[in-house]
Amino acid sequence: MTPDWREHVREAAGRLESAGIENAYREAQQLWCAVSGLSLADWLSGRGTVSPGLETSYALAILRRCAREPYHYIAGSREFMGLEFLVDPRVLIPRPETEHLVERVLQDTPHRSQRIVDVGTGSGAVALALSHYGWAGWEIVGVDASVPALEVARMNAGRLAGGSAVQWLHSDLLQNVSGPLDVVAANLPYVDPSQGGSLAPELQYEPPEALYAEDHGLAVIRRLIEECPGKMAAGGRIYLEIGQGQAKTAEAVLRAHGFSVLPRERDLAGIDRVVAGAWTTKGGDFGHG
Repeated sequence: MTPDWREHVREAAGRLESAGIENAYREAQQLWCAVSGLSLADWLSGRGTVSPGLETSYALAILRRCAREPYHYIAGSREFMGLEFLVDPRVLIPRPETEHLVERVLQDTPHRSQRIVDVGTGSGAVALALSHYGWAGWEIVGVDASVPALEVARMNAGRLAGGSAVQWLHSDLLQNVSGPLDVVAANLPYVDPSQGGSLAPELQYEPPEALYAEDHGLAVIRRLIEECPGKMAAGGRIYLEIGQGQAKTAEAVLRAHGFSVLPRERDLAGIDRVVAGAWTTKGGDFGHG
């Protein structure tokens, strides 16, 4: 006789707990729903049927999670700003901390014509959230140096309301981006590679180029700021997600390259998570390089 679905979940939760997974029962339950394609309410009400195929797929999913592959890669999606994004190893999994970046841009950006660039767009989460919740007249461009990442961003754009309004561009930072830019938003790699051994094992599955940067995690952020002169519109603004302890250095780089520093944004843990600057000169020459 085929075991009840709850038995599968309980057995899987024990395996996950042994593998060091926190909230093991909840994850086992969520993976059961993700693999079956049915909600917990469906299963609790008896509308789900356990088949040999489902048992096999679930066992494989649990095996992957016990190897510490991120839950969201196995489930295939991640919620961000109330929207569901497809994710796989081509892109970084969107984090709740990045919602502070989106919220700050939405808060500061007026409802008039604005050219907004999401640098290092990955799954497209920032660009698509801005398009979904922002003003319809904004021109939003998502750029990434990774062609595979842009493929995922385009898939997400095809699924989400407002996604068709976002343009996608293959570019190493601002190299192929033309100005004038009213807003530059970026969640770039900011983890110091020396910290890699102390981080969660799940991170080994995510693209390292989206996580790690030299110069104590600030090399790519520094390079983006250095590229801004010649691209920014007068009064344009830049918003950068950063790691713990990086705010002062990032703000010093902003000042050194023509920006006046705006108030920081803290995350729910009280960590300075977003630094921002306003362009203080008349604007650049708006070329492509």
